[in-house]
Amino acid sequence: MKNRRRLGQLGVVTLLCLVLITPHTAFAQATSPFDLIEIRDETTLDVAVLQDWHVDTVSGTTRQKLIEIKVAEWWPGQDYRIPVRLIVPLTGKAAGFHITGNHAYAGMTADAGLDTLDQLLIDGGVGVVYTVVQALPNIPGGSVILEQMTDRFLTTHDPRYMTAWIWGMTLMRAATAALAETDYFETGKIAGSGGSKNGVAPAVALINDDRFTATHSTVAPAYASPLRLYDPATIDQAAAADDWFFAALDCGAIDPGDHTLSWYRTKPFVTGSGWHVTAINEGWSWEEVRQLAEDTKDYFYVSETWDTLMSRGAEVFFHPATHDWVAWDILWGAQHHPEIPVYYLPNGGHDQTPHPMAATDEQNRNAFLLKHFFGGTDPMLEPPTSSCEIVADELRVTVRFESGPQPSSGRIWWIYNRHPGGSAPFLWKRIPDDQWKNMVYDGAEAAWTASIPLDMFASSIEFFTNHGIDVDGRQAYLSSPYTRVPLAFELPTFSQIALIIPASAILLTGLTMLTRHGERKVRG
Repeated sequence: MKNRRRLGQLGVVTLLCLVLITPHTAFAQATSPFDLIEIRDETTLDVAVLQDWHVDTVSGTTRQKLIEIKVAEWWPGQDYRIPVRLIVPLTGKAAGFHITGNHAYAGMTADAGLDTLDQLLIDGGVGVVYTVVQALPNIPGGSVILEQMTDRFLTTHDPRYMTAWIWGMTLMRAATAALAETDYFETGKIAGSGGSKNGVAPAVALINDDRFTATHSTVAPAYASPLRLYDPATIDQAAAADDWFFAALDCGAIDPGDHTLSWYRTKPFVTGSGWHVTAINEGWSWEEVRQLAEDTKDYFYVSETWDTLMSRGAEVFFHPATHDWVAWDILWGAQHHPEIPVYYLPNGGHDQTPHPMAATDEQNRNAFLLKHFFGGTDPMLEPPTSSCEIVADELRVTVRFESGPQPSSGRIWWIYNRHPGGSAPFLWKRIPDDQWKNMVYDGAEAAWTASIPLDMFASSIEFFTNHGIDVDGRQAYLSSPYTRVPLAFELPTFSQIALIIPASAILLTGLTMLTRHGERKVRG
């Protein structure tokens, strides 16, 4: 029980690692953990009207209603209830709506003032739905619920007892509540957006509920990568990087940079606060963890349901950032799912400071969602292809937009000798301020090009490009696939370390690594 309590104490970090890394279930048939009959049954919402329909007191431009609904009886005797604010134009019915859970529980009682996007949607006849998708300790009674949920999950292996399940259910049930207000809402598109857990929730809703038509998800996982499916070799690679990193930090051989040691210790996939750590400590086998992760990937990752989503006409846009502890797998995702539109904010992520040359005029969410609801004259960019070759001491990169419009700008960023996704040093090693370059458009080749001077001591280089376009007066950006290139002049690991760490520090680091390796639990 001690380890189960620790899950609650770790708060947001644990919650994200618990469910964003990989949900799982014990049932062999891999049936969906989401029951659409339950989700769409408005008679079970048990609605409590907190504020009936009225003209809002903030701007006087909307009608709003605040209700509380039962998302689910999470387990016998335990209802999960959450507030929902419904917002429609002053006259007429709202045709569809934009939904987000990115609101604090306490702040829901006041009439909502709308941001630019939602006001434009209201002006165009589209509704807005606000609800609460937060870490359980941030809602009344949530800490107790979290502990009981964790206990049930570890005991039953049922994915219903996971926060990813309740986050997705919250948006889907809030959608049911809105559509039940037939005097104020009519059938239309339903698009969700948000970051972190509020990027997960609309993606889960889109995958599992075909009433949803789009998601714009920031720092949220899109791919069922080997890391998220607990591939042993992938996990060992990340763990080895962690061993080096924490040993080097402990002996003072490297500077932790922007964060504290305790910050880094909660983030690694393998040794941090993921659900698998608690599960293994509670007696699960690694084979159970891997198999059960496989069983539910179709319900939580758009990579696994892409063809179905596209056949429904759904639209997807992900902002994974390059240095986030949820979006570990940008390299694998780019290699295996380049069809998913992404924008990499250089050096961006939870608690991270973006690169100084990151775009400051990016309006992707507004451009994407307004385009989704209203159409418009200007198309969004479509995912490009990227290629490169080493010529002498340069890496020459070519990016082509082979379908759709051409962008008006291109910029490239690169980083040498990056540590593997899932590791703490993946977050620690930043793209240097001077490792960027504007690209040149070659009209004859219909391609964007750039040449990067190579570091003679580097064993690998990773790069991506961002490209901008005006979409009905809003600047939208799309990235090329994140790419890693091994370099021919690879050095042994300790030779690389010797370039930046004194010999005495190397010896101390090595001894610490050996000690930690002996202490580390076998991962299957």
